[in-house]
Amino acid sequence: MKYEAISFDAAGTLIEVNWHPEKIAVQAALHVGIPIPDPQVAAETYLRLLHSRWTHFQQLNLSRDPEVTDAFWRELGADWLTRLALPLDNLDDLYQAADDIIFGPQSTVFNLYPDTLPALQSLAETKLPLIILSNWDVSLHRTCAMLNLTPFFTKIFASLEEGIEKPDPALFQIAQNHLQANKVLHIGDDPLADIKGARDFGWSTLLIDRHEEPAPHRIASLTEIINHL
Repeated sequence: MKYEAISFDAAGTLIEVNWHPEKIAVQAALHVGIPIPDPQVAAETYLRLLHSRWTHFQQLNLSRDPEVTDAFWRELGADWLTRLALPLDNLDDLYQAADDIIFGPQSTVFNLYPDTLPALQSLAETKLPLIILSNWDVSLHRTCAMLNLTPFFTKIFASLEEGIEKPDPALFQIAQNHLQANKVLHIGDDPLADIKGARDFGWSTLLIDRHEEPAPHRIASLTEIINHL
């Protein structure tokens, strides 16, 4: 085979993501009976609060501790309700409802693309080491476990845990140090973060674009990867 290992992006590649935290917050609040007079204003307020604290959230991810980041979301929810002049009586219920929306069995926030599992099952037969290298927070590990992706991969790298993001070559170097391989194929949906980043580092690449016909270095389905090995 041409490659010694295969690397995958997560969002937009393996996992279809519909993460809108402000909408989730409003939906969770309404679900537990917290009165939201104006959902649009409430959503905008939540998003402003989150943006104002995003740098802090990034720093918390360096701990690699989900309990630390969970505390961030709880505090954000409390401050959001306070900003809206709403009581905090249902704060725990609010957090649990939001968690269920994101990670529960009926979640529509994270879903696998139809081609994801067939492709991974096929690639598993090659015995090549597979990794995930994604611009994501510490919750990537829980998301992969929820979607039954974890067993396919020797390592899952969430960029915020490392303090750097694709296309920074330092993140690719961390992955390569783990793989102990130079001939790596990276598959992703972002032309800059995934394709340019990986190529500039010296890896081979495939761009996944499910809306276009296959072309050199571009695939329309992950099941095509096996044909490029």
